[in-house]
Amino acid sequence: MPTVIPFSKGVNFSKWFESRTFNDIVFDKFTEQDFADLKSLGGDVIRLPVAFHNFTLGDKKHTLEPELLKYLDTVLDWAEKYQIYLIVDNHSFHPVNPTDVNIDKILIPVWEQVAKRYKNRSSYLIYEILNEPHGISDERWGKIQLAAIKAIRKIDKEHIIIVGGINYNSIEKLFSIPVYKEKNLLYTFHFYDPHIFTHQGATWNKPSLAPLSGLPFPGAKESIPPIHETFKGTWVEVSLNNYEHDSKLSVLSATLDKVSSFSKERNASVFCGEFGVFMNQSPAEDRIKWYKFICEEFAKRNITWTCWDYFGGFGLFNKAQGRAKFPEELNTELVKTIGFKC
Repeated sequence: MPTVIPFSKGVNFSKWFESRTFNDIVFDKFTEQDFADLKSLGGDVIRLPVAFHNFTLGDKKHTLEPELLKYLDTVLDWAEKYQIYLIVDNHSFHPVNPTDVNIDKILIPVWEQVAKRYKNRSSYLIYEILNEPHGISDERWGKIQLAAIKAIRKIDKEHIIIVGGINYNSIEKLFSIPVYKEKNLLYTFHFYDPHIFTHQGATWNKPSLAPLSGLPFPGAKESIPPIHETFKGTWVEVSLNNYEHDSKLSVLSATLDKVSSFSKERNASVFCGEFGVFMNQSPAEDRIKWYKFICEEFAKRNITWTCWDYFGGFGLFNKAQGRAKFPEELNTELVKTIGFKC
């Protein structure tokens, strides 16, 4: 039987536990009030990215900073208080550097510690093995992920475990995940298609998409901006040349049909852990169009989700940086479009 998904929609509380060192964590970046606010919007799940591998003591056992776990205790207390599911996502991840083929040497002991800490906590807690593995083979990642599942299950047989494929948790790689026999697994994918629309203005891509702005959705050929000189000969030029086709609603719908096919073929539950549009240089109306279409497509397929993110460049507010006032600075059109209430 597929795992029953206990939540419907929520957000990622990003850039909270993703710092380079433990001492750089700003614990009050989010507060209990943010949990209450999300609940008031109708959200019932938070995906919490945690860069666990940055927060060890540097010993051979990869011992986690004790204070980190105390912080997470408090976060889970807030989630339970407001009856919000908390996905603890191992976000030990770099967008450019490939996943280490020997990541299991730290991944396994870290998950053993987390499972020992939280095995007796409520079902509001959910584990996610690793965010967006990439640059590693299907076969190697499949074995590492299985080892992590088994390590958790030796300690904690109850909590849901989220697993995913390589190529940044792509839909196409769902089918390359091994058939795991363990129970209570939830399969994840991320969705940012077409990438040059959702990430226009982003600086962390290679090459930087900072010169790209005003790209509409969907895109007729005559509405696509001229190709900037820095994009010549790169994947961005190819993507812009193909954008009229790749941004068609029928193409995007067909891609999401693969999620339904996987779910039926594997008799497995699937959810979208990340999706969104970077607000800085995307046309506001087209950003709304994209969310409206994608969320309607998710609803047709009964796909639950956590959007990227809450505060931030992909967020639910009218500003891309820092905290924003709730509810005064909410992007109410966006919030309503994706199915929250305000």
